[in-house]
Amino acid sequence: MTEKHKRKLRRVASIYAVAAFTLLALLSALYFTRVRDYRTASRYSYELSFEQTAAAVSALSDTLEKSRYATGELCHALASEAFAEACAAKAALATLPFSTVEMEQTKGFLGTVGDFTHGLCARSGEFTDDERADVLALSDTAAAYSALLLDLREKAANGELEMDSREKRLENVLPSPAVRHLSDGFREAEENFPVLQELKSVASDAAVSLPQYLDTARARRAAAAFLGISEELLGEEYGYADGSAAFSRGTLTLRADEEHVLTVSDSRLVGESSVSDKRAAAKAREILLSAGYENMIESGRRKSGNVLYVSFTGKSGDAVCLDCSAEVGIALDNCSLYSFRAPEGDMSADLSWPLDSEAARAALPDSLTPLGAKKVISGGKPCYEYRCRDGERLVSILVDAEYARMLSVDVSREGEG
Repeated sequence: MTEKHKRKLRRVASIYAVAAFTLLALLSALYFTRVRDYRTASRYSYELSFEQTAAAVSALSDTLEKSRYATGELCHALASEAFAEACAAKAALATLPFSTVEMEQTKGFLGTVGDFTHGLCARSGEFTDDERADVLALSDTAAAYSALLLDLREKAANGELEMDSREKRLENVLPSPAVRHLSDGFREAEENFPVLQELKSVASDAAVSLPQYLDTARARRAAAAFLGISEELLGEEYGYADGSAAFSRGTLTLRADEEHVLTVSDSRLVGESSVSDKRAAAKAREILLSAGYENMIESGRRKSGNVLYVSFTGKSGDAVCLDCSAEVGIALDNCSLYSFRAPEGDMSADLSWPLDSEAARAALPDSLTPLGAKKVISGGKPCYEYRCRDGERLVSILVDAEYARMLSVDVSREGEG
């Protein structure tokens, strides 16, 4: 090979080397950009989970505080509210990026509140003396623990605590002395967890000692039919005392009874949004219809990250049933099902409206300008929901259609929600 050919070969080799290096650099930049985006989305997701945990415990504390003074049927209503808030707090805790060892007392306390209030939900009437004493004890503990979580939230907001990372789990086990993570704060909160006195009533025992028989094969069949897949593709997870069971398919977890899927949740990290809200809402409606729920109308939308949650409310005749609601979450990266909550409550039928909307309007203050009214069912009773205006405020008022009594008020400003 001549010297000329050697120089030409070296030039060609150098060109290919530069091209390969440039391509590798571009691919590396794209990869690290994507990883950075995923890390950012993951951190925001964990921060949202902690915010939801703190908010749920704070709401639970407020509800238990109200329960101190409750009488009559309000006892049952507040017990149901406290049970829902305890479940919400436990669900938010489960998505935090560190082991449950740091939250042993927290989970135990929320489980105790959930079992106790679930037992109270099973009956109506006022609290017994022992139950009221237990409500006081739970209320004091919830208030003290809520204060600990709010302090953690303030430290996290001020940068004193960093969010943990599943990707750097080993670093969280042996953290740098100069860096404190949220899990460190939880460990300290656990060490200072308020002491809960022993409960006197047997409501919690009654709540957990009544498991219902479940035909797992039928529940599996319902879950598989919901996803439109073969039953063999579902993994069996665990059962519930209420007569339902959990199954898994990839990152999806489904809870089903013998006839219906009750809830669906997805644990995957949703990618960049590429689907319009309109298309996602149509997909949510399609999923609800395929599950057999037809008499429902869309009642609202909300976004959390790259997931669109569409709310639905039942309809009975020409009345909207506020007692029956469902929610479907759609991932905006590929328009797939992300979460599902089956309709809760009953759609009351055969109700009459003794008063027309004009007569029931007597319950409205004279300072409000009515914009419209619609028939609704709330608490199993016929009502009217009035939309009114007071300057920049939009006021929604619920009035019963039997005695024209105001039942609830909701206020917002134009442009909100």
